[in-house]
Amino acid sequence: MSDLTNATKHKTFLGHPIGLYVLFFTEMWERFSYYGMRALLITYMVNYFKWTQSDASSVYKWYTTLVYVTPILGGFLADRYLGNTWAVIIGAVLMAIGHFLMAFEANNIFYAALILLIIGNGFFKPNMSTQVGRLYPPNDRRRDGAYTIFYMGINLGAFLSPLACGWLQENTVGEYHSGFALAGIGMVVGLLTYLIGLPLIKEIPSVEMHDENQSKDSDQPLSEKDADQTPSVLGSFSNFAVKSLLFAAIFLICVACWKASSKPISAAPALISAASLLVVYWIASQVKNAMRDRVLTIVALGFFAIFFWAAFEQAGNALNLWADKTTNRYLFKPMPEENKYPPVIDPVFVKEGAPLPVVNQEKPSFFGLFKLKDKKNDDGFGFDPVPTAWFQSINALAIFIMAPLFAWLWLRMDLSIPIKMTLGIFAMSLSFVVMIGASFVENVPLVTDFKGNKLPSSITIGKTGELLLNEPDSKEVYPIQGGRLTYDPAKKQFTVRGVFADVERDRVARSSAPPELSLALDDISKELSKQKISNKTFPIELKLPDSVVGFDIRYAGLPESMVKFNAQNNTLLFSGTLAEKDIKALLLAGANPDFRDSMDMLFVGSSKFKVSSAWLFWSYILATIGELCLSPVGLSMANKLAPAKFATMIMGLWLLVSAFGNFAAGALGETYGTFPPVEYFTYTTGALAASACVLLVISRKLTLMMHGVK
Repeated sequence: MSDLTNATKHKTFLGHPIGLYVLFFTEMWERFSYYGMRALLITYMVNYFKWTQSDASSVYKWYTTLVYVTPILGGFLADRYLGNTWAVIIGAVLMAIGHFLMAFEANNIFYAALILLIIGNGFFKPNMSTQVGRLYPPNDRRRDGAYTIFYMGINLGAFLSPLACGWLQENTVGEYHSGFALAGIGMVVGLLTYLIGLPLIKEIPSVEMHDENQSKDSDQPLSEKDADQTPSVLGSFSNFAVKSLLFAAIFLICVACWKASSKPISAAPALISAASLLVVYWIASQVKNAMRDRVLTIVALGFFAIFFWAAFEQAGNALNLWADKTTNRYLFKPMPEENKYPPVIDPVFVKEGAPLPVVNQEKPSFFGLFKLKDKKNDDGFGFDPVPTAWFQSINALAIFIMAPLFAWLWLRMDLSIPIKMTLGIFAMSLSFVVMIGASFVENVPLVTDFKGNKLPSSITIGKTGELLLNEPDSKEVYPIQGGRLTYDPAKKQFTVRGVFADVERDRVARSSAPPELSLALDDISKELSKQKISNKTFPIELKLPDSVVGFDIRYAGLPESMVKFNAQNNTLLFSGTLAEKDIKALLLAGANPDFRDSMDMLFVGSSKFKVSSAWLFWSYILATIGELCLSPVGLSMANKLAPAKFATMIMGLWLLVSAFGNFAAGALGETYGTFPPVEYFTYTTGALAASACVLLVISRKLTLMMHGVK
């Protein structure tokens, strides 16, 4: 025991090893990079790439899921080969490269960056969390406090990054790309912090502290050695539970094979689930008796935590879009009326009939991304309207403030871990009750006359008058505004309920462009790409099809260095390659003018229905209370209940819970906008409340299965 005794004599600060604060600041900067990028990600895909909300949510879903899947592999490699230190360094380097690649806009680079971030996080995340626990001897009561302090570091970074990255996105020429670049700088600072402070991180050897005189009936938690010899509270059901994990994995593998036969990517969720169950089965089969109970407890609590994370991670998806499109972000002055032209054109400078402003097409250098925009309007230097990303900081700031209070409460209140998690899920359900209230306030009707003769062929009327969008590339009709946009043919009137967002308007309006224009633009895009490959620079002219009437280049918002419009002969002259987003912009310019104007009127008129930011604020506060009841408690629980030889793998499995939660959140996000927000938030609330009730019922049994661990 001499090695362990000497290890515990390292320098401390405020009662904790100095190494904890090195890990604190390392994790703070890593989370600065992660949350700064995440705060921009969904709106970047929707507003910049002009993807549909469903497509953007799909990418977001897979990114945030895989970010929490790879820690299992990272934990395994660290436990068996690399060690915690080298795994952290490798992960930090990969993530820094990924963030810097996000400063470029090309789709292939974008996906490569996401892959590097996913792999890097797999190495970094579980090993950082494990290192925190290894700073303390077994059963050290300071460990819960250490994870709370560590969690404060996570959220300090999560608070600062949306503020900084969001402000850069709104106020620099690099926009989203400058925000992504800053995230990369944050990751580099985190890596340097870790390398400089590495000598101060003193891990305690994994030595069993077993007292021969300790009663197995005492209030002290069983040591790992005693747990292996103490009968399971589940009895014979313990073996059945372990075998069930294997059977469930086999079933999911069969499901994956069936899905892969039609669409390979659809098999991934089942395969990931099967693989995780096989890992849990293998770990559970390596231990026995009470130690197995503890492993099964981690599994059970992890299942309920999925419901929590499925709702909580809406913050970066549906709730982020709600903040961007449905929330009044003006805090210091009245909200102005929206301009009818697309957001790429500054509404301050452009009035109806005004010439197209000059847009700078030159790609700035890396440092040029941070050059401030030349703003002539008094907008509070980027603070009003507040950047959408800033709402992501509410949760992090609240955690940083309230975490010490909860750390104190857990020392004073004798609550079991299952009860704490039950409270967390219940608080999360209350946060969505607030959003139900917000959606009721937003659900106001607006009526606009239609000046055209008939609806575009891409639009059909449903049984109850709701308008449905029939897009060429989609197999299913899309209910516009979640079915809240209706049309009365007799009165020739549109009625919309709630805020009709600009992305929704653009999607619907450009669908009215003649199919001939879409085909012509696709051909031009291919020809321009060939020129780029062959280094030819001559421009290409496109005569607009006769079916295109009322073409208005202002709706495209593209620079003249890319495309010029000659109204006299109705031609477009292209001088640069066309991305998907550029084609969509030109389709909007070539949309049916009467229908497009009606959609504009709905967009402008419904903007006054935007709801107060107070709704999001209180929703995030309640979500924060739920997170403090569940997330740091869960990290500590996984560390305390895990067998020593599987510690990092168990931590990876616990993080995998967040992967399933993020996948569920992304899947929900894909449906956001396909039905009314009231229903969306109500269904989520109901699922959360039901899971909290079930966990409450079985909480006593789970507490017994922990065999003294609190």
